Amino acid sequence: MTGRATPLSPPVVSRLMRFDADALGPHAAALLADLRAAAAAGLALPVIVLAAALVDVVQHEMAGPAGWLDRVAFAYAGNKADLGWLRGRRNHILHHDGPVDGLMGEAAAGRWLAADAARAIAIMLAFLDDLD
Repeated sequence: MTGRATPLSPPVVSRLMRFDADALGPHAAALLADLRAAAAAGLALPVIVLAAALVDVVQHEMAGPAGWLDRVAFAYAGNKADLGWLRGRRNHILHHDGPVDGLMGEAAAGRWLAADAARAIAIMLAFLDDLD
């Protein structure tokens, strides 16, 4: 791994930039702003971590959707397998518990992490779209 940013998929980054954050609470909005900056800079690890954090915050921040949506809405938002992958990928990044693909100096690590970051954004946006 070279330590350089690998550009993320332009369509994915564009979709992230277009997302209307008006319904988010201030904590989620702050995370989204940093997520957008990290995605624009091609910083895959922060994108994965922030996307997962944003999903968690939206489920609990009373100044956002959690303050007016029925808890049942969250049970049906997003694909559970995808959300599980996102949480697991975030945990592998933050809580080192052995070798993790993309973090072991592999030649293709930048591409792998960029693909994971694009997947993280897509999962997070699908979750948020389902809350509309």
